[in-house]
Amino acid sequence: MGSFLKEQADDEEFRIRQGLKKVDLFFEFNLDEDELRRCQELFGRVAVHAIRVDDSSRLIKRYPALTLATLVGHAGLAYEQGRYWESFWEELGLERDQDFENALRKALASLLDKFRLRDFPEFRGRNYVMTMAMHAGIPVHCLGDLVETIEGHIRQGRDATGAALVEWMTAPGMAYRLNRLDVPVRNFLTYGGEIAVDVLDRIIDFLAYTLEHPDSWNDLELDTSTTGLPSVLLSGLIEHLHERPFLAAGDGVATPRGIRHRRIPLVSYSVQDDEILIGVPYPDMGADEPWKLTVGGSTRDVYAESGWGVDDGEHPATPAAVTTPAREVLLVHDVSGANHNVPVFDSADPLLLFTVDGRLLRRSATLPRGLVLAMHPRDAQVVDAVSNAVVREVDDPRVPSGWTGWRVETVDLTGHDSILLRRSGRPDGPVRGIRSLGSPSFVPSDPIPGLFTPNGLRVYAERPCVDLPAYVGDEPVLWQVRAHRSGDRRLLVDCEWESGTEETTLDPFDGVEQGLLGLFEIEVGNGHGSNQQFTILLAEGIGVDHGNAFRLPVSGGLASSVTELTSEHGLIVDTTRLAFDISDREREIRVRSGDRAQKLVVRPPYAETRIDKVGTPTQWRTSPRAVSPRDLEEHAIVAVRVPGAVRATISLLDEREQPVQQEEPESPSNNVFQVSSRRFVDTARRVGVCSLVAFVVDETGENRRITIADVRPARLCERVRLESTELVFEQIAELDDPGVWVWAATAPWQPVSRLNIKGGKAALPEGLQNSGDLLVTVFADDPFAVITRPNRPDLDALRVTQAGWMRDTDPGLDGLARFLSGAGEPPLMKRATDGGWAALATLPWNASDSTSQRIRSGLFRILGRHPRAALEALGSSTIPQNEMMALLIRTQLVDRPFSSSETLNDLHPNAWVGCMIEISDLPSLRDRGRAVAGEKAETLAYLETQGGQELMDLLRAGKMTDPRSGVFDPNVLTVHGMTPEQVEELFEYFRLVPGALLDVDTRTSATVDAFHRRADWMLEDACRDLPGHVSRVLRALKKASPALYDIVVARNEVLHGVDTAAHPWMLLSMQSLALAGVARLEALGEFEYSPMTAEIRDAWAVMAEYFPAMVAGDLLVAEALAAHLAYGDLIGETA
Repeated sequence: MGSFLKEQADDEEFRIRQGLKKVDLFFEFNLDEDELRRCQELFGRVAVHAIRVDDSSRLIKRYPALTLATLVGHAGLAYEQGRYWESFWEELGLERDQDFENALRKALASLLDKFRLRDFPEFRGRNYVMTMAMHAGIPVHCLGDLVETIEGHIRQGRDATGAALVEWMTAPGMAYRLNRLDVPVRNFLTYGGEIAVDVLDRIIDFLAYTLEHPDSWNDLELDTSTTGLPSVLLSGLIEHLHERPFLAAGDGVATPRGIRHRRIPLVSYSVQDDEILIGVPYPDMGADEPWKLTVGGSTRDVYAESGWGVDDGEHPATPAAVTTPAREVLLVHDVSGANHNVPVFDSADPLLLFTVDGRLLRRSATLPRGLVLAMHPRDAQVVDAVSNAVVREVDDPRVPSGWTGWRVETVDLTGHDSILLRRSGRPDGPVRGIRSLGSPSFVPSDPIPGLFTPNGLRVYAERPCVDLPAYVGDEPVLWQVRAHRSGDRRLLVDCEWESGTEETTLDPFDGVEQGLLGLFEIEVGNGHGSNQQFTILLAEGIGVDHGNAFRLPVSGGLASSVTELTSEHGLIVDTTRLAFDISDREREIRVRSGDRAQKLVVRPPYAETRIDKVGTPTQWRTSPRAVSPRDLEEHAIVAVRVPGAVRATISLLDEREQPVQQEEPESPSNNVFQVSSRRFVDTARRVGVCSLVAFVVDETGENRRITIADVRPARLCERVRLESTELVFEQIAELDDPGVWVWAATAPWQPVSRLNIKGGKAALPEGLQNSGDLLVTVFADDPFAVITRPNRPDLDALRVTQAGWMRDTDPGLDGLARFLSGAGEPPLMKRATDGGWAALATLPWNASDSTSQRIRSGLFRILGRHPRAALEALGSSTIPQNEMMALLIRTQLVDRPFSSSETLNDLHPNAWVGCMIEISDLPSLRDRGRAVAGEKAETLAYLETQGGQELMDLLRAGKMTDPRSGVFDPNVLTVHGMTPEQVEELFEYFRLVPGALLDVDTRTSATVDAFHRRADWMLEDACRDLPGHVSRVLRALKKASPALYDIVVARNEVLHGVDTAAHPWMLLSMQSLALAGVARLEALGEFEYSPMTAEIRDAWAVMAEYFPAMVAGDLLVAEALAAHLAYGDLIGETA
């Protein structure tokens, strides 16, 4: 080798070595294409000499950095699936040398280790090329498919962020979504962690900028400093966009609009209420109509509340409680067409991590080094991924509302580099990385009390600080600090700070005059994977004094108060004094700084109370509730939340205002005091009319009284009548703010109306006039709280007679309302199925009068005419999940086919309904082959995710892995004498984490539910009748489907030796599957004469009322087996 070549190689080696000292992945070094080509060219020239003297190993040892740059650079510049080495030698201009190639392969791991670069154990061995591709980042030849994927993601209305894209692409069970991308990009998104998210964010930001500046973006001097993108990636992106602009229409012209960053539902944890919350966005249109919120198969209506004073469409999200463990939350808004599928946790990794203030830490996020909230089943532990030591808890565990068997721990991640969740008997969860010691952190001041933006953001009067870590090593780290107004790319600050030997605190707005006003984004990074971003709303120099620590609830609202406002640093407030009357909760102000103005909302702190059944959404309110002693019997929480309170006592006062019972509440969080309602039941029954009151001591030592509820044994209203267009209430209880829920009996599918009662009367809106009978329920309203609207009237609802019916522009619904009024025939239209279920749910099954029988018969005809639409409508309704199976049986839909010529439909939010629909579509999808390959891949992924591997095996082979698992067997008798609490503790392992519908844990949980109700079941006639019914249908079942019959027999054989006469409930697993099999085979026409009689159906419906989960699971098993009987293997090779 010549001296000049040696000198060149030595210089390049030194330069690359120095650059690799500060990176975790090679592409963070940010060599551009010319530099990588130069490395390749230089390495090729040096390699000529090494090959000539057969000394390749020595070359690698002498020039390890140059070798690594050449290997990784080629993966980034010229990746082509399966041809890495062929093109490698072509680029070097050398003939392929197998010995040299093997030496390079073997050296890769040691090279990464030498420069302390990240290793990927997932790709060891044969997949070493993937390791190089990961270090190359996103190869330029793979950019086209990635940009198209981003386009599709945004066109579908999903959030335009890297985290949202990664989580959607890598969702459990949805691997097919990644298939359109090249392998290196798939791996980069799957394993790249926070770096992958950061790169995607920068790509999306750059793409958005090209839309906002279509005529000028390609004239800018684009580089890493302006885009944050590695040079090679940026060059490839520009080249792609020159050929095909982002979001281009069919003619290749880019859509002339920016990317809309929608407010998407986010999961959070309420530290005060110990609730998992989902933020329900305000819809673009139809805000008066509710969202359908589906959690764990049950759907409820949630109304998005508008923000006070909001006029720009940026309404805050409405928090809705997730009151049961659920893998996902689904939101559908029919009027606007919006829908969201929000993952909550993965069954294989049931760990949710939050910041200490309750913000969710995404799966792809690098965790903060400090305190976090870790939520998981109580039989699991958070452990160090390396040492296996349990991560230290710093506080007593909390119990999230409704999440039985789960706990929330405050854990300290200081001193750990990675963690995982360990659950006995289960594989460990994935490793979660923790931010390195060398990461910056933001330290905000305390927010201004009682000051918010119209969309709910807190406001800060002081700019935050940034703490830069002390550097470890030979050289200081150079940090780049940038700050700009949100939505404005012009930088207010763009400077560099050098870290010191101790932690450095800096002002991110250094050099900017005081008096900042607006929303600002701050970014601090060193270009090597330690970038941090922070957003804050500043009104620098604003002061607020509310006078009192909090406002007390009084009749008609809140106690009057006055708030004083001050300002400095050039900020101007349009008023310095705000007087709040009893009916005022908040007032609007405008703050100006030069030509900028910011609308803010002043909301002085106030006291709130609640009485909520455990496991139901929390409803804080300012006015007292009206409850009965029966309401107190429920397992409910009585609580008061008072800003600045230091202690409290919750008391029961009699009619003379004398305390008859006092309780010391617990305080689960600051300013919140609570006690169980059951403590007051006996006293309330004995005393009669009384009130629940909290006596609260504030920071000044003053004692305040707050009424939580008025307790009275009678209902709130005895009679109601209609006079002209007003409802007149008789013998109504004395309430501060009486209200009434009103349903149209002829259109129970319509949202309930909420009316105010004044002077014992309520004006009937025009839409409810002449609309037929009304159902009404009086309640205690609250002027400042969001009262959850009931889904349907309760049994105590009063009926008001009125002529007519609820008119509707839809012929199906109009005809149905007319039929319900008694004036017409049932409309046998598909659209009427939605309303049919709502009408059926309000009709008691034991009602035997002629009117009820006529309506019931007509509704059966409507639903039976359109079984698929009826099933989908049932799953989308607010009818509780535990009522659905009985309804399907009674309406005879359970033995109808659900197939359709139109299979391209939205995947159903109700997992059970969705699986039944998608199974019925499989024959058509199989027959149409490649023409519907994408649709079939999505269907199979849905079935596997929601139904589980057991369902896929049934569809593929017509057999269960173990037909005796998750059913009643002789072992169950050993716990027959235990208490329900002991049984729950024994089977808790199977019930804590919801999984797929046919997972053994899910089926075991359904069996445990049945076990708990065995005593009540034995009192039913159906329990005595079913053994005879089932024995008569087994012969027909065996003839129609031997495979299904064998599974039923297996469930019967496992009971060998059990006295089923003494314990008839032990037969339930066998009986349930036998009846389900008959129904689903009947749907496919497998019987010449149906063995299902009216008597069998009635008994089965009673079984479904007692054991809905067991019946649902067995119907799904029967559906899959029946499909396999009729069509064979419907799966083939999964996509």
